[in-house]
Amino acid sequence: MSCVLFTATGCTRCKIVKSFMVNKGIPFEEKDMKTDGKEDFKKFYSANRGLITRGKDGVEFPILTDGEVIRQGIGASIAYLSAGKRLDGFFCVGTLHKEWVDGIHPCSGNPENAAELLEVLRFLKKNAMKLQVETTGINSDILKHILEEGLADKVVMNVVGPTVLYSKILRKPLVESDILKSIPLVAQFPCYQFQTTIAPIIRQEGDVSEISYLTPAEIGETAKLIEEGTGSKNNPYLIRMFRPAEAKDERLKSIEPLVSLFPYRTAARAYQVLTEIEKLY
Repeated sequence: MSCVLFTATGCTRCKIVKSFMVNKGIPFEEKDMKTDGKEDFKKFYSANRGLITRGKDGVEFPILTDGEVIRQGIGASIAYLSAGKRLDGFFCVGTLHKEWVDGIHPCSGNPENAAELLEVLRFLKKNAMKLQVETTGINSDILKHILEEGLADKVVMNVVGPTVLYSKILRKPLVESDILKSIPLVAQFPCYQFQTTIAPIIRQEGDVSEISYLTPAEIGETAKLIEEGTGSKNNPYLIRMFRPAEAKDERLKSIEPLVSLFPYRTAARAYQVLTEIEKLY
């Protein structure tokens, strides 16, 4: 494997990935986008714009490429260098900065590769990174190992809806008991949060699909699920707004945005008294 590593001057995460590659004997060429690699990165970014995430704070570094794939951020880069594509799904580009690393999704990858995922998390922790893990509750066994080893400083669980709607919302088969196991695990982490996005659901497929948002009553059921799983009404619980423009399914992009989240908060607070709604700016 011969790689190019795009870095930024003063980037601690870049230094960690460089050190990993040196220690593993992985040959690479470094191109600092702020100095002598500036023009090279401009060309690379222009040619691969659709594969590189630019957030509100700019482009996350490092960016790793071996000529075949591109991996962005410390987590995805270390994962690819450690296990190739086997850890795809577990990592995405994060939004946190300094010592915090997010974009870690134990629910999204192949659980058969859990041991390699845990190795990456151990490496990040050994390098003084604080890890925020996000889950829908799938792959609860992996979450259990993360808890037991102290490999996450914060966990966010996206409880997407009542269990009866989980498969329909995520559009994938799942085992209900997996979700039920994850809820009490999440509440055992040193810092945690439950959240639900008030998403539209394709309730009936067909020539004319039946689509409607989660209802306040269904959010009440979701909050009750959290209460039953944790034995507490006092969990941090955030209700989030769905943004049609960001939907991956074209059918959901034309749906009208919700006017207010207050009816959802009211329904949820019957079971989770600390429920808050997302602040929109």
